[in-house]
Amino acid sequence: MTAHIHQTNDKSDNAEVLAQPRQAQDRVVSPTVEEQHRAQEEAVIPYWSTPEISGPGIHDGDTDRGSSSHARCLPSRFLDNVKCWHSDEEHHPGEVKSTASGRQRIGDYALLVGKRVGAMAVFIAALAVLVIPIHSLIELRTFDFAAMKFDWKTDPRDHLVPVDPEYSDFNVLLDGHAHTTISDGRLTPEQLVEYSIAQGFNAIIVTDHNTVAGGLRAETYAKSKYPGRFIVVPGMEYSNCRIHMNFININTTVTVGNKEFPSDDNIKQAIAKVHELGGLVIVNHIPWSNHSLDRIQAPRLVNHPSVQSLVDWGVDGFEIANQATFDLPTYQYMVSQRTTTHRTTVDPPAPLIIMTGSDVHTPGSAYAWTILKVQNLTRDSIVREIRHARTSFLFDPTGNHANGRPNYSARYLALAPLSELAQYFESFVDRYQGQYSFHGTHCRRDIVDVHGKSIGCFVAYFIAAAILFELLYKMLSYMWLQARRLCSRIIRRSE
Repeated sequence: MTAHIHQTNDKSDNAEVLAQPRQAQDRVVSPTVEEQHRAQEEAVIPYWSTPEISGPGIHDGDTDRGSSSHARCLPSRFLDNVKCWHSDEEHHPGEVKSTASGRQRIGDYALLVGKRVGAMAVFIAALAVLVIPIHSLIELRTFDFAAMKFDWKTDPRDHLVPVDPEYSDFNVLLDGHAHTTISDGRLTPEQLVEYSIAQGFNAIIVTDHNTVAGGLRAETYAKSKYPGRFIVVPGMEYSNCRIHMNFININTTVTVGNKEFPSDDNIKQAIAKVHELGGLVIVNHIPWSNHSLDRIQAPRLVNHPSVQSLVDWGVDGFEIANQATFDLPTYQYMVSQRTTTHRTTVDPPAPLIIMTGSDVHTPGSAYAWTILKVQNLTRDSIVREIRHARTSFLFDPTGNHANGRPNYSARYLALAPLSELAQYFESFVDRYQGQYSFHGTHCRRDIVDVHGKSIGCFVAYFIAAAILFELLYKMLSYMWLQARRLCSRIIRRSE
């Protein structure tokens, strides 16, 4: 009996001995509140670290509940780090240690940064794919001219005199070249009439590209609103990759010989057709047509006929002032030949017609006014004077500075940010197509320049911005952590 009782007591003592390490261990594993606060204050592991939380059942090696390594981990409120209390013999009780190695933290951080940079790159690429087609397919106009008011009045006679003094008693101020919304202008035919009156004209020749529709509509409007006070002469601008010519005083669109690259015979056929309809042919803006495009290093129009060839083919005159450009060589030629030139070998000598034109597409300053004198302000009387080459002009290379203030287009304001982004991305590649043919194509073979240096610099800027972002984020995170630590100390001291 005694032995049995002694054995039982030995077992009880042994149980107490076996229980002591667990009790001591529990005291270590459960940190005090003060220790927890201190651990939070001393936590300085960067936000990008991903520490390993050790302890029973967390790692494969720790699944044995008999393991002598135990830890209780205290995560930060903002998941910036994880601190653990270890009770194994390798660490002192209560010692705080990060469970992630420096190399692993760097690797995890690099992976995280790589994911962020990759996501940003994918976003930028997707944005470019989205906005470039929008910019290419949508014609975005900065201003809305629909409600524009033409509430000014210009009289060039106040400060200009005729180039030819013989025409000092003129009573017609004519714009010989203008466009409307029927082709590529910004003003409707009705608005063009109002705009021309504001610019000091009392007659205009409407010459939309390859159609007389705009001229006929403007003439109808002028007859109804300004009968006998403002005259519209219908016409069209024969437009292609070789030459631009105004066909004036016609009511039917001329399609004969008009294609992307007309031959000499095609041009002759078109001229003959206009004369058959009772119209006149004026060759437009030779300096503009023969101007060399910088990147293409070739004239804007291809194989433009010479002045002498055009005279031989039967043209009636030339536009010697287009907007602010004065064609001095052609003007000198016309003056020297005005009384002796034969347009063909059959026709009698006839002087060449001197014309000027604003070539207005968008409202702007007026630079030139064709002048003539008529007995009655009618279409027939104006055409008669032009046909007999009894014209001169006023010219002001600085312009009259009267063009009104159109409103910004609501559509432009809404889409401008996307359009500007598209233009930025498009700046990496330049595409030169030459002049538009007005037949659905362009006049030159495409030249494409890919700017590799610009693309490389963009990538470098992108990487630099990502690095700067990470540095700023780290600095701000550290400052925030220090501020939290300071606040925690102040609160504890106040308690």
